[in-house]
Formats: sequence, C-alpha cells, structure tokens
Amino acid sequence: MKTKWTYLLLMLLVSTSLLAQVPGAEEGYKEDENSQEIDPKDRMWSWQLIDDFTFVDSVQIDTMTTGVHQYDPIFKESFSNVFLGNKGSAYTSNLLSHKTDFNEFIFLNSLQLHFMQPEDLKYFNTKTPYTNLTYYYGGPGRRSEENFRGSFTQNINKKLNYGVMYNLVSSIGLYEAQKVDNRNFNFKMSYQSDKYSIHGAVLYNSANHLENGGIDGNNHDFIWNPDDYDYGQAENIPVKYMTATNNVENFQFFTHQSLGIGKIKFKNNTLEPPVDSLVQNEDEYLEEVELPVSTVFHTLHVSSYKRSYNIENLNSYYDTDDILPLYDNVYVDSLRTADSTRYSSIKNTIQIRFNEEANSLLKFGLRAYISNEVKNYTYHTKHDSLKVDSEDEEYELHYRSKDTTLVTTYIGGQIFKNLGENFWWNAGARLCVQGYKAGDIDLEGNINSLYPVFKDTAGVYARGLFQLRTAEFLQENYYSNHFKWDRNFRQEKNVNFEFGLNIPTRNLRLSWESKLMTDHIYWDEYAMPQQTEQLINAFQITLLKDFTLGAFHSDNKLAYQYSNNQDLYPVPDFAGFSSNYFNFYLAKKVLQVQVGVDVRYHTSFYAQAYMPATGQFYLQKEQRIGNYPFMDAFMNLQLKRARIFVKFDHFNQSFMDRNYFLTLGYPYAPIRFKWGVSWNFYD
Repeated sequence: MKTKWTYLLLMLLVSTSLLAQVPGAEEGYKEDENSQEIDPKDRMWSWQLIDDFTFVDSVQIDTMTTGVHQYDPIFKESFSNVFLGNKGSAYTSNLLSHKTDFNEFIFLNSLQLHFMQPEDLKYFNTKTPYTNLTYYYGGPGRRSEENFRGSFTQNINKKLNYGVMYNLVSSIGLYEAQKVDNRNFNFKMSYQSDKYSIHGAVLYNSANHLENGGIDGNNHDFIWNPDDYDYGQAENIPVKYMTATNNVENFQFFTHQSLGIGKIKFKNNTLEPPVDSLVQNEDEYLEEVELPVSTVFHTLHVSSYKRSYNIENLNSYYDTDDILPLYDNVYVDSLRTADSTRYSSIKNTIQIRFNEEANSLLKFGLRAYISNEVKNYTYHTKHDSLKVDSEDEEYELHYRSKDTTLVTTYIGGQIFKNLGENFWWNAGARLCVQGYKAGDIDLEGNINSLYPVFKDTAGVYARGLFQLRTAEFLQENYYSNHFKWDRNFRQEKNVNFEFGLNIPTRNLRLSWESKLMTDHIYWDEYAMPQQTEQLINAFQITLLKDFTLGAFHSDNKLAYQYSNNQDLYPVPDFAGFSSNYFNFYLAKKVLQVQVGVDVRYHTSFYAQAYMPATGQFYLQKEQRIGNYPFMDAFMNLQLKRARIFVKFDHFNQSFMDRNYFLTLGYPYAPIRFKWGVSWNFYD
C-alpha cells in the first residue's frame, strides 16, 4: 500500500477512535455544559515579546477550525504573493503593506517567513504538558509535498518552562528540479518571577532548494497550449537547470533578561462584585497590586548565516552560441558555479523602562535604550588563476574571499500609553550614532482606540513612520560567478502612513496606507541593484470583511493599490482573497464540519521575476502576470482536539484557460489533492 494511503487510513482510524471515546457519542446522548472540555486558556498562558522584547503580548493557542487548510505561511502573512509554485520556495508579496525586501543578509529577502527569528517565538506557562503534532500531505507520491511540525512545552515549576519545536517542509514539486527542503528547530525556555525574568532560545533554520530557473527558454506555450506538446505530466516540461542548488543555513542564540527596580503599590480593579449587588464601598473590590517602578533589560542575540549557490556541470548548459540560460556573464569558472557568502552578528542591547503605572502625574511610560551590533561578512572578491600544467598551459580557477567587520551603535527611546480600556498610543525614535550606518534615523508613532458605539464596538488607528536608511553592505558589495557589483548608494528616504477603521463586532476593518520613497534602491531588469532619484508614491486601500448568514460564511480580504511608477515599483491594481464555506455540526455537535471554496486573484501586471544566483526578485517587462483566479475546494473537520482537512488545490485548472503563471517562467502546480491533520494534546 502506498505511503499516502497508509497515512490516510491511519487518520481515519484515529478519527473513528476519537469519536468512539467522546462521552455521549452513542445514540440517545444529549450534550450538556458539564461534558465540555476545559478551555485551553484555562490550562496554559502563551505570549510573545514585542517592542524590542520589552512588553509581553498574549497570544491564543491555535485551536480554530477555520482556515486550517490554509497552512502556507506566506499566505497567512500576505493574501497575495509572487512565489515559485512550490511550497517553501522563494516569494515576495504583491501587497504594498507587506513589501519588506531589505534584510541585512540580502539572501533572506525572498525567504524571510521560512526562517524563524527570536521575535517569532511563543512562550508558554502550562499547568499540564502541551504537545501539538501536525502533518500535511499533497500528492502524487512521486512528486509529494509533506510538512511535519511537532512542538512540546512543559513547566518544570510554576515559574520555569521549556519547549522544543521542529518543522520540516519537504516538497519535490510537480515540475522538475524545484525540490524544497526547509527545516526549523528551536529550544526555548522562560523563567518569570515578580522582579526577574529571562527568556532564552537556540534556533536553527535551513533552506535547501533546487533552482531550475523556470521552464526552458521562457516557453510559456508549454502551459498555454499543452496539446501541442507531448510532454504528458508537468514534470516532463523542460527547465533551464537540473543541477543548480541554493542552500542557506542559520544558527542563532538568544537571551533576554529583565530586572524590576523599586516597587509601587496601587489598587487594580481585578475583582468583580456579586451580580445584582449594590456596591457601597468600591475599595472592597479593588485588589492591591505591586509592580516595579522601572525595569532594566539586557538582550544578547548571536546569529550566523551561510549561503551557497552551486551549479554542477555548468558547461553542459551552454547553447550553440556559448550562452547560458539566465546568465550573461561568467566571471570565475566556466565549468562550475560555487558561490558562497557568510554573515555573522553579535548584538547587545541595554534598555530601561519606566512603567506608566508609576507615573501618576503624566500617565505614560518611558523607554530608552542603547544597542551595539558587530557584523562580519565573508564574501568573494576577484578570483585567482593557478597554473597546474606548464606544458599544456592549463589553469585551475578558484575564488578568493575577503572579510569585512562593521560595527554599528544605536540609541533610541519611546514614550507609550498601553493602559486603559479605550485609547492607546506610543511614539519612538532611533538614531545610529556610530558605524557604517551612522546617521540612519527611524521615527515612528502609533495610536489605537476602541469605544462602544450603540450596540457595537469601533475604533480608529493610525501609524506613521519616517526612515533614513543606509543600504545593506551586500547591496553595495558583491562578487560571484555570474554577478558582481560595487556601488555607493545614497540613504533611502521613506515616509509611511496608515489610517484605519476597525469594527470587531462587525468583523470589518478598512484601512488606507501610503508610501513615499526617494532614492529608492531596487533590482533592475538585469537583476542588478540600482537607485533612482525619482519620487515614488504608492498607496493601498484594504477592506477586510467577514459575512455570516446562517450556516454560510464568507471571509474576504480585498486591496486596491496604486503606484505612480509601475516601471520601478510594480503592484497589481487589485488583489483579493475570498473564503466561502458552510459551517455545521454532526454527531450530536461533536464533529464540526466546514465545506467550501477559496478564491485568490489579482489583476495582471509585470510581476517581479526571480534570479536564483542572488535570490532576489527583480523587474521584468517580458510578461504580464495575473488575471487568473486560483480556486481550492476544501472540507475541514474538527473532532475534539483534532483538526483535519482535505482539499483539491487549484481545481479550476481542469476547466479554465491555462494562464496560471506566478511570475516569469514559473507556473503554479496543476490540480492536486492534499490533506492534513493537526492534533493538540494537553496531558
């Protein structure tokens, strides 16, 4: 029996077993409130560290049935993206609000969500051990897509917790030479007492990809008119490269400590009076709370990356005119590409926060910090030629490497108001005072509100950001087998502003976001970094709205966008995602079922192309991409702690025009069947 059917049979057996174990699943049972499980929030507390790790933000345990089939992280972050057609591959967002292509290690620009960072970690405090096991599968078996994720956390005592997580994405891809192997591992711990706390983690991330460079010769006719070719399965369509690989590996060590200084006592409304009682003395229901006047923080973050791009048997890809697919130049070795770049950093940050509870006069808090980062780059420079045979004048080429160490020091501060039930705000500034980024400035401010409006709750929010930003080192300095550049860019100037209306009781959010950019750095049509003096003005209007009519649900995300310079900053005019499904219960309300269709769409535009040798998305004018809906039919099931889905991914490929390119040379996978299960254990 094939592996996929073994997994499916196992899933069905487990589901049947669970149903049999549910109290009252037998005939004649009537559910009552005493039969319900203990809510996960009563078993554990989960949080993330935000605002440079100085605040704790509670997060919910993921137990929702809705969206369990939408498991790709890039579409959880941004509902419209360009990617290479295989889960876990390089990507970039189509949405102005999610364009963040300026990682200090530039090869992560297209892989950011596939690499876990300390700010992504979730910490726990649990009354019982908590485990989550998740498995997703897509066929057919010879071109399978598999995703396994396992996490475990447990308290050692009331204050000390540890946890471990492992994630594997292994997808061969329906087209040749596009295999993805992404791995994430972290071990984390947290200790929290009244005055002292520490969070720590060891992280490992890796991405090992085959880079086929797209279908051969950008011959889109293979997709548009398949009947004219006898290739059979998609895996038989010729691609540019069969032996090109892109490997990125990362190790990180992170610790964050905080120590409270001084103490303040105040009355906090944490006790509720009896229902229908007449409260004569409010102090009876105010609990005395003790907090530090200020808190001192220290953060240490050590990280190292290695990136390599290799093409074996490079000479086999030359055409009759000695021209390579994608690459116009060969600077080092005509027989083999072996590019390699290393990056490491050590960052120390010291902060002090004066808590707003201690500021009875002005009612806001204050934070100040200083941060120092030492970065080291090991990268290729011009190559050497070594004579290995004096008679035949044969030469062996090899790369030369160079080390560069850069030191940067930042100072910054923030004022904030996080307390209160209706209105919150903060404003902060960061200035680079020393190092190669001296003069960089970040100014940011946020306001948020939420008020009762008749029978609803509504609020407005706004965010502003001004940046002066120096180019990253590798944007200005790089040498490899197919690309080299030596630039001296001016500081980029960016002004971002966002304003929105939020009505959570109506499941509605409407926002407007604009970006003004001068001296913008981009990747031109030759996949080289360039800078423009032109002013780029772009904005995005986003509507998020969920509808419910009885058992029918429609969850919608829509965006209208404008760019005054589509040549340098291309975005689709419209992008949308709509999930429409029926939600109902079976087996005496023990089994929750959702059946529906997802639709993802954007208008046509010159979507950015992808350059494997540098891992960057760059401008292209060869083909407009879009004006094609991607549709998935799905069924989600929830049975107690187990969430299960089955879906037909891209099912409309079987009856619509074949215009399903994601970017130049990269079509989406044809229709395929997928299934998955995610199971939580609380003991």
